[in-house]
Amino acid sequence: MRPSPFRLAILLALSAFLTGLPSRAAVPAETLDIADDALRDTFTLQGLSAMQPRLATGGYDWEWRGPRDDPEWAWFFNRHGWFPELALAARSTGDPRYAAALVATLDDWIAAHPAPGRITFSAAWRPLEAARRITDSWLPALAELRGSPALTPAFLARYRACLVAHGEHLRHHHAFGGNHLVTEMLALVHLALAEPSPPGAATSGGMPSSSSAPSSLSGSADWLAYGLDQLDRAFADQIYPDGAHKELSTHYQRVVALNYTRLVDLLASHNHPALADAWRPRVDKLWRYVAAVRQPDGTNPLTNDSDREDYSALLARYAPDLVDLPTVPTHFPWAGQTVFRAGEQWAFFDAGPRGTDHDHADRLHLSLTLGRKPFLVDNGRYTYAPGPWRDYFAGPAGHNVLLLDGQGTVPAPRAVSAPPSPAHFLRAGSFALAWGDATFATADNARSGEWRRIVVHAESAGWVVIDRVIAFGSPELQTLWHWAPAVNLTLPSPPDVRLIARSSTASLALTLSRPALAPGTWRQLRGVEPPAAVQGWFSAAFNFREPAPCAVYTQRLEGPVTNAWVFQPADKPLLTAITLPDGDVLITPRSGTTLHLRIESPEGAQIR
Repeated sequence: MRPSPFRLAILLALSAFLTGLPSRAAVPAETLDIADDALRDTFTLQGLSAMQPRLATGGYDWEWRGPRDDPEWAWFFNRHGWFPELALAARSTGDPRYAAALVATLDDWIAAHPAPGRITFSAAWRPLEAARRITDSWLPALAELRGSPALTPAFLARYRACLVAHGEHLRHHHAFGGNHLVTEMLALVHLALAEPSPPGAATSGGMPSSSSAPSSLSGSADWLAYGLDQLDRAFADQIYPDGAHKELSTHYQRVVALNYTRLVDLLASHNHPALADAWRPRVDKLWRYVAAVRQPDGTNPLTNDSDREDYSALLARYAPDLVDLPTVPTHFPWAGQTVFRAGEQWAFFDAGPRGTDHDHADRLHLSLTLGRKPFLVDNGRYTYAPGPWRDYFAGPAGHNVLLLDGQGTVPAPRAVSAPPSPAHFLRAGSFALAWGDATFATADNARSGEWRRIVVHAESAGWVVIDRVIAFGSPELQTLWHWAPAVNLTLPSPPDVRLIARSSTASLALTLSRPALAPGTWRQLRGVEPPAAVQGWFSAAFNFREPAPCAVYTQRLEGPVTNAWVFQPADKPLLTAITLPDGDVLITPRSGTTLHLRIESPEGAQIR
């Protein structure tokens, strides 16, 4: 009788154990999938999968731009991100094909790409790719393969020479600033601290070598001093005193926080405890920002170019003392960002600088969740390729902002040298509020309109968003509210004046206080593609998009207007807002005191 498949798997695993050969069952399935795909020249980069073409010589076409003709594919392919999976599969299964493929690919790359001796944005030698190969691919993969017969002395000599070339390239031809510089200098420090050792022995730096190799790479002392100095300068230049990275992207905040965390780990593990201790408080500041901006489900707001990620999982690994969610509002005066929270009510208001890179035209944008479900959302990044899709995801039409005659506001400054005074944040009793200003411009008038947005959170009751607009002529004003893809909208229909947004577990009502001041019309857009103006899309991750509802309220202005938008749970309407003739707003929870808000001077808000 033949054994069952389950019994056969057990027998094979036991046989492999008894004979000293590892079993494929011991390797994570995802690792084997990536390694097996690599054997078939198939790779998945940034969520896209394709077969990498080869040249007539048999080597890879390292310049190929992938299935979407995007330089991002070529850059990521030249990072060799699948090497660690090949190495782990080789170590865990004993199958020589994995190590042979890794060595052959690395040899192919080395032969095709001598160091250029200058700064370049080529797929192979853009400094960021050189850095990511070192930290994320070559050093960890070759450490995993230590002692493998595939690592011949001749190959290791070529590998070592290429590591020196990488060190010199990063030392002399790196980026001038931004998150790229941080990544590149971390790689330079990593190379400087790498310690070769004889084949078969563990290495702290992760670089196997021949037994006759010297104890460090040529130039490593200079690399270490230079890299540490640049990382120190970069932190001072790129991090605001409130902990926000100046690009103001939560995605790149994570990148920078991880890089500086790795720096601390490298210093601590290579006998530099004093330096590691000096860096820890600075790195902690980066993680405190990450912890403070999280949504109730643990994910990050999609500020500027960002993907949705599980920040709680990151914190559990790298800053476990910060895993618990904050319970009070948090204001970042330099970043100009405010996080409102009470229980599972959360909102993120951005009234600060634009960001030094990866920036979006999102001045005064608001995101909002209720009951751990996203309702109002930032739209993500989707692509970096120029064109209508990039224009949408990075432009004002993809954010919860105002458009005047179809145009967004004048861009905010990329960075600030001081926070506003007085700070645009206030707590008054059970209320918290923040505000910011923006200007519209036309070709004929640098100040064709002025806009002040004030966001008020009445704890546990909901939010009031006040938009005060003063414009010249009779312009068309559009208020955009972008909703999560899973949200279903019911637009107002008389006599009901409420917009109702429903998720699987919660419903949110949106009401415009006293709309007769400047009556308007509602419409809903979803999944509009070129050649029409793109609208109604959401991207949770790079290269992916999905339709999402956008509610557009259009008004024709004949003078100044104050719109007071009330957001609250649809099943428990506890909040009202009344716009007074002088433009002030009274905000009253059903149980509690009234907030008298002065539009011209929000810092003078009073409790009645």
